[in-house]
Amino acid sequence: MSIDKQSAFLKQLGYSGIEQRETSGLLEAVNAMKKVGLRVYTDYMNIDIDKDEPYLPSWREMIPKLKGTNIILWAHFHSEKYKSSDTAADDKIVKIVQDLADFAKPYGIRIAIYHHIGFLVQTAEDSYRIATKVNRDNVGSVLNLCHYLRTASEDDLTKTVDMTLSKLFVVSINGADSGDTPKMDWTRLIRPLGQGTFDCYRFVEMLIDKGYKGPIGIQCYNLKGNPETYLVPTIEAWNGFKQRYAEPLNVLTKKEKKEGWELLFNGKDTKKWRGVNRTFFPTKGWRVADNSLIADVKGGSESPDVGDIVTKTKYSKFVLKWEWNMQTRGGNSGVKYYVQEGIGKDKLYGFGLEYQLLDDKYNKMLLDGKMKLNDFHSVGSLYEIYAASDDKKVNSIGIWNESMIVSDGTHVEHWLNGKMIVKYDRSSQDFKDKIKASKFKNTPDYGLVKEGPILLQDHGSVINYRNIKIKTIK
Repeated sequence: MSIDKQSAFLKQLGYSGIEQRETSGLLEAVNAMKKVGLRVYTDYMNIDIDKDEPYLPSWREMIPKLKGTNIILWAHFHSEKYKSSDTAADDKIVKIVQDLADFAKPYGIRIAIYHHIGFLVQTAEDSYRIATKVNRDNVGSVLNLCHYLRTASEDDLTKTVDMTLSKLFVVSINGADSGDTPKMDWTRLIRPLGQGTFDCYRFVEMLIDKGYKGPIGIQCYNLKGNPETYLVPTIEAWNGFKQRYAEPLNVLTKKEKKEGWELLFNGKDTKKWRGVNRTFFPTKGWRVADNSLIADVKGGSESPDVGDIVTKTKYSKFVLKWEWNMQTRGGNSGVKYYVQEGIGKDKLYGFGLEYQLLDDKYNKMLLDGKMKLNDFHSVGSLYEIYAASDDKKVNSIGIWNESMIVSDGTHVEHWLNGKMIVKYDRSSQDFKDKIKASKFKNTPDYGLVKEGPILLQDHGSVINYRNIKIKTIK
């Protein structure tokens, strides 16, 4: 496809621009895109640090001609002498990039350190380290999602963004699968946007919420079929991302109002909540900030001087939905329903059926052997009673999840990120037998009361709640 046809096609679909490779055809691409109001955002620049001329000599002629284009040269690095991620090569890389950056700066050209599995700069951390050592304001780092997933765990994605954000010039995304991603092949890690089990929307949301303002590119390498095959569903998914992000937080839509939903948290105050067995809201341990109701107690255990909070209203048959974002690695919290207050030794403890909220893999119970992965203590489970399905998908630390509880009084369902993960009947003998075998066996009427408030648990972890909504089932 000629560059003129490419520019017309991308304009028709609603894209903003394109990446180019090296100097050949670059000015032609810049002009073709400019004619239709698009841009060449980046150029893929090869640098071999073993050579006396590490990059194409034509770049010295091209860069002055790029003044005013705001192109970012994302440089990828190669060497036969050094292995991937070898810090011994840093000095050579830094010197080359500093020289290039100083030459490019008068023309408004920036350099981004591209990371790629098998290349000298292999990881997002490598990219950030080099950009930091170069110490030029026109040099930054890259976060390429598919190469990140191939070299690291998605559990550390938020930590990586936090580390690199101050230097982050370019991000590329795509559809991908979750799981043991370093062992996956590219057909699972590079897919059209909107495909795969990795929650790419929540990743983009996290980036923007943290203040990232740079370009976001779509990785299409080696996708099969005509461009329409992957570019059309990708732009549709991206437009869906934008529409979803624009939705206001902690409000009811017209549709929800018509359906009878009630907002339990408006993003501003805690008027619909109080402390367990108290008439007032706790004076410490909970706060409202950034459109979230935040349990902000550290230490990993329940805090008797802070305590859980409950709704001022009791509910019998309901649908409850909320979003939550665990901030503590290994953190623990929960949402309880059909709560009983004022029983047991601890009067600030509310007994109720608990939708477990847990960072499973890093929780102390798992590390100490007191729970197994995907047992009835794990995220989404009915705590101590029923385990959630082991194919559940939970987003990692710092990324929002959506949960829902549906109860018609006896039939109950737990949902996580759009998938039902627990289903049980409170009137069944199996449920009653499991209560008798649990730690709650001596709690009168545990799980059997007809109505009760909703409870958010303080368990010594930092966790954010928002968009908490409930609908009574008539």
